[in-house]
Amino acid sequence: MSGNARERRHVSRRGLLGAVGAAGVAGLGAGGLTGYTAAAGAGERTESALAAARSRGGPEDGRPPALLTPTPAHVRVVAVDVLAEDGTETREAAREVLAAWSREARALHERGPAALGEGAPTQGMHPASLGVTLGLGPSLLERAGLADRRPPRMEDLPAFGTDQLNPDWCGGDLMLHVGAEDPVVLSAAVDHLLRTVRGRAGVRWALPGFQRSAAAAVDPEATPRNLMGQVDGTVNPRPDEALFGTQVLASHTERPLAWMDGGSYVVVRRIRMLLDDWFALEPRRREEVIGRRLADGAPLGGDRERDRPDLSALDDAGEPVIARDAHIRLASPESTLGARMLRRGFNYDLGWDTDGRRQAGLLFTAWQADPRTGFTAVQRGLDEGHDALGAYVRHEGSALFAVPPVREGEPHVAHSLL
Repeated sequence: MSGNARERRHVSRRGLLGAVGAAGVAGLGAGGLTGYTAAAGAGERTESALAAARSRGGPEDGRPPALLTPTPAHVRVVAVDVLAEDGTETREAAREVLAAWSREARALHERGPAALGEGAPTQGMHPASLGVTLGLGPSLLERAGLADRRPPRMEDLPAFGTDQLNPDWCGGDLMLHVGAEDPVVLSAAVDHLLRTVRGRAGVRWALPGFQRSAAAAVDPEATPRNLMGQVDGTVNPRPDEALFGTQVLASHTERPLAWMDGGSYVVVRRIRMLLDDWFALEPRRREEVIGRRLADGAPLGGDRERDRPDLSALDDAGEPVIARDAHIRLASPESTLGARMLRRGFNYDLGWDTDGRRQAGLLFTAWQADPRTGFTAVQRGLDEGHDALGAYVRHEGSALFAVPPVREGEPHVAHSLL
């Protein structure tokens, strides 16, 4: 085995180690997930990006490692409800579920997914950067009699004008967020983790997501595109920015809330895209709706994708170059009192329903220190500004989870809480 091959395999195996590290992550995909690129042709850029991510820290410095590493090609977010009646039973069941998931994540790291059991579909397969992230929903704290330990930042999300929410796709006591570079590894791991808690927790909803693979990307470090053909995730907060910690990582100095100090809050949204209507638009109109060029993702009037949008620029007719209702104008920090969050979007495609309607869109996750000044502020801005993109999307599912850190010697996330 060559030196490079040994390094790839080593990195891929260690991708799972974070599963019991800070923020309960094996790498946060959408907020996380270790997205190691094992594809040939990724080149020195991917290797250098991985080395830089590793050098910036991980579980030992209290920062969720998945916020530092490339995202995986495949994820699945599963919300479960704890099967219990009263508060004491709920706390005990939640402890058992989180402990079991943390234990199995460690075992997967030590033995690899091929050791899931005799006849496992992952026989002969590498870990593929398998990553596990665990979160707690507001409903769990209420049911477990821990309402006084619920941070104000974890208040229920308000209703938004674009919501068309299906209750079956909302909420959940616990979140299981799993990502990997291979869909077979991902599927087998999720199945295994859910079987280990059968009888103590039941699935409330689940949604698989994907993005372009590194093997298919001309530039693996380029911002991925969603099913609308738009670059998705430009101008995310970066770990090397001074404000990253205050924008993405929660700080709770109050003793009752210390269980979330150093963690992150994630909003999960199931956003269906009306793709037939979208692609019926002329390309120029699609650019106007978003406020970015289709070819390279640059803001209208700009030269490069990461150029700061010039919201004051006017065209020859005196009209804004970036329309008043353009998505990037209304979502920009300038329009939302500085609101920023780490956005991780994955496509989902469930085919067509019995009426022939496309069931595809965005599995959107937003990681932030405070959802009130992050996701909620941005979504309100989009509502109040009558976001042009709103005509082509439907928000059909929604959930909020707290992703606490795992501290040295603790058996699972939220150990001090439960």
